[in-house]
Amino acid sequence: MFFQKLGKFVVRYPIAILCFWTVFTLAAAVLPPHWDDVTLDGDLAFLPAGLPSVEAERLFREAFPQRQAKSQLVFAISRSDEPLTEDDLKFADNMASPLQNTQGVILFRAATDDAIVQPKQPEEELPTPVQYAIDAWQESALLDANNWQPLWNMAYASQQYGDAEAGQTFRQQAIAIRGELENEALGLVPVDPLDWNQFDVLTRHTLVRGDMLASKNGHAVLIVVESRNEFMATDNIRVLQEASQYVDVWRERAQAAGLTHLQIGVTGNAAIGGEMLMAAKESIANTELYTIVLVVVILLLIYRTPMLLTVPLLSIAVSFIISSWLVALLTQVHLLPGMDWFDFKVFKTSRIFIVVILFGAGTDFCLFLIGRYREELVRCRDHDWAIAQALAGVGEALTASAMTTVVGLGMMFFADFEKYRNSGPAIGLCLLITLLTCLTLAPAIMRFMGAILFWPWGDTRQFVERSRPVSAGWWERIALLVCNRPGLTLTVVVLLLGIVGFPSLYKRITTGRAVEVSYDLFGDLDSDRMAKQTALRIRNYFPLGESGPLTILAVNPSGQFMETEGQAITNQLAETIFDTDTEVERVFTSEQPLGDRPAGFSISSRGRHIWMLKNHRRTKEFFLAQEPKWSGQIAMFRVLTDRNPFSNEAITLMENIELHLRDKIATLPPPWNKTKIYIQGTTPSIRDLMQVTTQDQKRIELGVIVAVFFVLLVILRRPMVCAYMILSVLFSYYVTLGITEIFFRTVYADSYQALDWKVPLFLFVILAAIGQDYNVYLATRVFEEQKRLGLREGLLRGMTTTGGIITSCGLVMAGTFASMCMGTLLGVIEIGFALTVGVLLDTFIVRTIMLPCFLALMNRFSSETNHSQAGDPPQENLSV
Repeated sequence: MFFQKLGKFVVRYPIAILCFWTVFTLAAAVLPPHWDDVTLDGDLAFLPAGLPSVEAERLFREAFPQRQAKSQLVFAISRSDEPLTEDDLKFADNMASPLQNTQGVILFRAATDDAIVQPKQPEEELPTPVQYAIDAWQESALLDANNWQPLWNMAYASQQYGDAEAGQTFRQQAIAIRGELENEALGLVPVDPLDWNQFDVLTRHTLVRGDMLASKNGHAVLIVVESRNEFMATDNIRVLQEASQYVDVWRERAQAAGLTHLQIGVTGNAAIGGEMLMAAKESIANTELYTIVLVVVILLLIYRTPMLLTVPLLSIAVSFIISSWLVALLTQVHLLPGMDWFDFKVFKTSRIFIVVILFGAGTDFCLFLIGRYREELVRCRDHDWAIAQALAGVGEALTASAMTTVVGLGMMFFADFEKYRNSGPAIGLCLLITLLTCLTLAPAIMRFMGAILFWPWGDTRQFVERSRPVSAGWWERIALLVCNRPGLTLTVVVLLLGIVGFPSLYKRITTGRAVEVSYDLFGDLDSDRMAKQTALRIRNYFPLGESGPLTILAVNPSGQFMETEGQAITNQLAETIFDTDTEVERVFTSEQPLGDRPAGFSISSRGRHIWMLKNHRRTKEFFLAQEPKWSGQIAMFRVLTDRNPFSNEAITLMENIELHLRDKIATLPPPWNKTKIYIQGTTPSIRDLMQVTTQDQKRIELGVIVAVFFVLLVILRRPMVCAYMILSVLFSYYVTLGITEIFFRTVYADSYQALDWKVPLFLFVILAAIGQDYNVYLATRVFEEQKRLGLREGLLRGMTTTGGIITSCGLVMAGTFASMCMGTLLGVIEIGFALTVGVLLDTFIVRTIMLPCFLALMNRFSSETNHSQAGDPPQENLSV
């Protein structure tokens, strides 16, 4: 009744509806906030509070506030044929010199921009931030004797603080390098330095940490720029682009200097994060482009009238603009008075799912509306009447279809992982807007365009005749085949697909996981990206864990790690870490700042070097907490292993280290036996991500099953049919997982580890929700026809009339998911492939065979029961 009234309203007031959606769209396109301004990204930054890695990170920031770096850019200079020569090392130092100079400029500006510069007294020291800037310029000048910029900057800084003599000395040294500076006024250079939000620049000459930056075999050296940016901060895209340009410049200089054997690149977690964000951005752009092209091509093939394309394309475009704006607007609700509890976030990668689901589902909605409109045109040539009747006929089915998806996605709200908790409802909201546009805007466009819709066919009669599906005869034969032998057909299909699906189901029952998954974010990147190429290359010279070392905090409020007893405890704990596994390469501590195994004082040059470093002020600041609250109570261990920090093997090694340390601590005398261990870094964060997402997946899967079942029950009011629909889609889910794993294991045989960790969850939620659409479309039409024609004929009629249109919808939806495979992130490609396979299975197996077979068997059972109750013998061919 409601949709009949809605159909009449749309036909009567199309201009008003068009004006409303036009104004709404323009407002959404113009008014802030905009999607790109509020979207976030990353995984490890959104772990729930209370997890071990999050607690370790909080403690680390509290105890070592001077350690503000959150990510790193690592410039690698290496050669494979022999160790680096003096000329090679000098070239590497020259490459680091401008970075140190820039660091000094940034530090000096930060120290003086908000402060009034006061000339210092003769015996007075410079302010600490200014002294840090001077230190950076001095190192820059030492790294490259021909770099005049740090000398010029020191001259300017000395002049600013009233040290004219030092300023004049530095100025003359700079002029000696570059004579044209004679008539130039002092100032900071460069004026616009490359600002990577850096906190520090480390080279092989840096005290305490410099020894970590040269390989043992002498084939490679690293230059590290520590950044305040998070690992997946969106600003890292810009940082990576500028760093890549910097590398290109120095590659050209190496060529010009005849150092063609040098391999120069940039990596580090900041660069890898930037690469991942760039890949995600490219994946989004590719997905949008290929989705639109695919939808246009499929619609042209189906209807062969270009004007009819405007109905779904305009409807989807409007819904996309409005829904994206509404989602962005929700991120600002917490700014309202009293709404600080509403902390909604939206992520850049969610856009991929919004695009494919909106275009896929929106096109499906419009296809069903137009398909029913075509049927009504056959009965009556009246354009307006056909639109109203079409909307009345499919409105309930479209709403039901959308609600299964919205409710299914909404179950992700109950996840602990923020990215899940926010992404599901956001996509669901976008789908609701798409449903509203398809129920109002789409028919209004059809009503407004009138006969123009049928160009170039000219009138409704020619359109109906030429657009009649040529496959109608095929669906009649398929319907008869299914209805005549439902039991045999269903058994054969289940057994054949079960060969692929049952192993995944068995694993899920026995181990809790249907397939093995990988949390290797690094593995998602294409091998042709510079950050990954450089990382793979330096693995030949540095331990695999160099890009993600373990930071272990030993906390004992009753002890003092600065004292002799505490130093001995530090050595014992370091020895325990070394003894855990041969994969432990180096353990850096306040007692062994070069990462060596603890040993007594040695008269060798390295022994003397270690003794000098362990007593250096910067060593104490780096490894021992200096904050008054934690002074001497926290010792830091920096552990390098020879395992990929994202891998399951690294997690196992970390857990073994943790276990050995706890066992060792239990044997220590009081108060040291009360020491607590916290581990911070990539590997513990991956472990916590694995734990929380595994728990979330179980919770979400149960919620989706229950929620979708009740939605189906409200729509169909047939518990057995609803339960079977759920089981059939679950069956296709496990079959899809099996096919996906086999495919990627075969195609990526050399590098394949496991499916990306996001594949099982997103596949389950989207397939369990969207996969019910076609079941609902078929079932509602079958039940409608059975009221008029009876059980058998109604089933045949329902299958025949919906066969072509549901297949078209399935192809459109599968095609939009297939567009995700055009991206550059392997995880997104895997999700796109799995969803494509899953939708095709639902379209051609579940909806075409499994559901009709079940309905036919139910019809047969119902018919036999009725005959038995009436006292008549069952007649075999009366009903199927």
